[in-house]
Amino acid sequence: MLNPAADVDARVWLAIPALNATVQTSFAAGDVLGGDLGTLWRKFPSEAAGALTYNDIQLFSLGFKSKTSIYWLGSSLNVDASGFVDRDLIGFALWGMKDANGIIDLNYDGNFNQTSAVASARSNVHLGWQREFGQKLRLGATFNLTQVLAHAELYFDSLGLRSTDVGNGFNELMLVSQGSVAAFSGAGIDFLNGTFNFDADKLFATSFATLDLGATYDLGKRWRLAGSIQGLGGATSLASDTAVSFNGRIPFEGFSYSSSVDTSLDAMAYFDTLLVQIQDFAKNSSGGMASFSPLRRVDLAAYWRSPNKTHQLGLHYLARSRPALSFQALAAEYHGFYGRRLQLSASYTQPLTGSVAMRPSVSVQTTLRLAAGLALNLGTSTANMLPQLTTTNSGALTVGLPANLDRLNVNVGLHWMLYEKSYRKAVKERGAAKKVKRAAQEANRAATTN
Repeated sequence: MLNPAADVDARVWLAIPALNATVQTSFAAGDVLGGDLGTLWRKFPSEAAGALTYNDIQLFSLGFKSKTSIYWLGSSLNVDASGFVDRDLIGFALWGMKDANGIIDLNYDGNFNQTSAVASARSNVHLGWQREFGQKLRLGATFNLTQVLAHAELYFDSLGLRSTDVGNGFNELMLVSQGSVAAFSGAGIDFLNGTFNFDADKLFATSFATLDLGATYDLGKRWRLAGSIQGLGGATSLASDTAVSFNGRIPFEGFSYSSSVDTSLDAMAYFDTLLVQIQDFAKNSSGGMASFSPLRRVDLAAYWRSPNKTHQLGLHYLARSRPALSFQALAAEYHGFYGRRLQLSASYTQPLTGSVAMRPSVSVQTTLRLAAGLALNLGTSTANMLPQLTTTNSGALTVGLPANLDRLNVNVGLHWMLYEKSYRKAVKERGAAKKVKRAAQEANRAATTN
């Protein structure tokens, strides 16, 4: 999936649908639980509070080896969604114009422009090729054809609420907003007006091609270097079916923060008027999304392998960019083969940068080989974030959430494969060598005893 030059040890394989699903928040459980919400919120570490999800569904993958080359064909579906609310906007909802001491300050200036939302779905068909050069170098490339099925986004260049004290307990409020909401549907659905206008030309116009490149190189028998980059060269323009732009200022004079409900200047009257004015300056627009870029990945890794190649330790740099999330990280990895039936992998990942706050994570992956070439793979990247048993102050045993919990991830898939003959031959040779070694050890022990 990540490196088209990876050694798959197979002469033919078929991957049946697989799912990799993640739900992630911009905060950890310890940021909002375990104390007074007001106190915790004033220490909130992120500029926006919200959640995102990204899901990769492999529909199928079929490949085979011919001499020194490998060929494969596959299809997948990628779905992203995110929604974030500026932390200051949530603070305004909690306390209004009150400061940390509970004192109302009518000279209020709130900036809420970190509020945003994205939803995206793409389908992908790919064709890959890999070539082995000698015993050390492998090069691979994958050609991808991506179709944007739907995409929508809400963003603000500026969004703020300003209040000026004009005396006698009254103030002047000003809402400042500049941004847009836009949506594209390959089926031609206008979400604002509820119309449907399918255009096949428009659907195919949002298809674009990208290229993945990869390489692996063995530095002797112990070390292997690997690198790959995905999503090269592709992007497409999206003409939105629905687009609304926000660009204006809404003043409202004479609002009293503490007025009684029997006056026309109470808070509800202000917000009723505000809603009408928002509808006035929110205009339908033919603009919206200028371009759309595909999922991009960069991976660089170095691995040390044990003498019989059954255990592997590595250091891995990874960068990801997709509609819901972008980040860079370093990972320390372990991969091990335990007999013919079980493969285990684990990694510790330390984020370097990210579009949302991210905590270190521990990942665990296992591949269990079943009968007749079938294999089941299961994994999660939340091993250090799962609910755990804890004891309350009264001594009762309960289930608690770890303070660093900020995501839930699971991946599962089923595939069928036949090993290439050289791999199976190497397994038999290692087995025969072990038998010879054990026989020699037994002979030495017998000679020593005699």
